[in-house]
Amino acid sequence: MLRHSFTFDEVIGILKGFKTKFWTDGSKHATIPRKEYIVSIGLAIVGMSILGTWGAFTMAMIAGGIILIAAPGDIETSSSGLAGGLFLLIAGLLSGGAMQTVLGPLLGIDPPLPLKAKDNIPHDKMKVWENAGSIRNFPEGVVKEVRLRTIRVAIIRVGETAHALGALCPHVRLPLGSFPGMPLKPEKIRDECVMCPFHGARFDITTGKAVTQPFTSEFNAAHPFLGRLQSKILFWNKGAEDIQTYPVKIENDDVIVGLPR
Repeated sequence: MLRHSFTFDEVIGILKGFKTKFWTDGSKHATIPRKEYIVSIGLAIVGMSILGTWGAFTMAMIAGGIILIAAPGDIETSSSGLAGGLFLLIAGLLSGGAMQTVLGPLLGIDPPLPLKAKDNIPHDKMKVWENAGSIRNFPEGVVKEVRLRTIRVAIIRVGETAHALGALCPHVRLPLGSFPGMPLKPEKIRDECVMCPFHGARFDITTGKAVTQPFTSEFNAAHPFLGRLQSKILFWNKGAEDIQTYPVKIENDDVIVGLPR
């Protein structure tokens, strides 16, 4: 049997070809640089490896806690597993929260925490320009997410121009363009505002200003689960601050986005 040992350059070439085929926008402008793409794959593999062990351990603690709480105590000794069950249950929930916080960045999952407007970067500090692809590749008036230098950016085409915002709603970091394959689709912009499809917050696509807060009565009435129910679950966070915006220019029908260094 013949064996071939790939050199480092050959491996890079294979990954580059894979990236060019699957991770471009159709106009031969890669949305993820080669090195960053390879690093992302590596981090995802590490995250999945840890997730298997940590996740099984966490679920075992939660299941054990529930069993101990529900199981009847020993009549002869008058002992009960309530205390031990509560300990395991709380430990399992804490472990699950820590797992999401630690592994989320490795898997490309953002923690459900609010984004603060004070952390938004002004346009005069956006000195690096990246090509997001042809404007023809972006649907009219609907959010399309791209990754530019590992930054998640929401592109919204309006006629022959485009606007760029942070791809995650500042409320709890859910994507303005929804998740791939999910039946919940982003709505078209209205009154120059984009709406988060999950909780109804609306943002001015030009300034990034939060025009409408999440969980309005209108949104809750139209979305009983996403609105009325989740407003009770997220009682601790019902506000959204202004979203990050990025400068955009159109050159030769390509959308060029300014990013921080």
